Amino acid sequence: MITPALVINLDRSTDRWDLFSARAAEVGQPVVRVCAVDGNAIPADQRFGLSVAMFKLCHGRIPLPAEYGCYMSHIAALNRFLQMNIPHGVILEDDAGLPDDFVERIAAIVALGPETGVVKLYNHRVSGFIVKEISALGDELGRCIHGPLGSSMGYLVDRASAERLLAGLLPMFLPFDIALERSWRYGNRFRLARRNILVPLSSTLISTLTAPGLNYRSTKLPLPMRTPTAFFRGSEYARRALSVLIGR
Repeated sequence: MITPALVINLDRSTDRWDLFSARAAEVGQPVVRVCAVDGNAIPADQRFGLSVAMFKLCHGRIPLPAEYGCYMSHIAALNRFLQMNIPHGVILEDDAGLPDDFVERIAAIVALGPETGVVKLYNHRVSGFIVKEISALGDELGRCIHGPLGSSMGYLVDRASAERLLAGLLPMFLPFDIALERSWRYGNRFRLARRNILVPLSSTLISTLTAPGLNYRSTKLPLPMRTPTAFFRGSEYARRALSVLIGR
């Protein structure tokens, strides 16, 4: 059975969906469209599931509407996956490019064992990588002592891990790409592919969700107010390293 891909896509981004679905058909990848949440269309006082105070404390910024939309889009995709009677799913943003051997590489990872956990398929950086497994097609899967690794473009997930993620992801107080990697918080098995399995397209989901004039720099809190953030990040770094060395 080919693992289906649940693809997050804005209603207005029909061109991106057409491009993605055409490419998926070329490589033989079944896809299910998941309607993305447009954070800019939701008033600030109606962004349920978001803790602005915790976001400021732990991340040192005011959350962008696009970050809220991205986060809730992944929540929707995970819920949609659990509604389907399938053991594994691939969650993708519509900026993910699929290589010719995508289906085969995902199948080889699934074949490694009954507990797939969460496997990130694309990372901006890989530092301090420790190999845990190697698929039949040569993909090295492991963990990184250093992080966060960046990007929530795509990941493979099994049902039990999706349930654990949904139980621990709310309330939102970090961007989704950082929250996804916190396996020590959720108790799930976590891996990443040392060699990226996805190829990024020219623009990201966040960029299509971001309103003009808003950016990360403009939302940063003054430096003295980011002291708690430094402590939180230091604690998270230690937990990451410990979970890599002695955990799952």
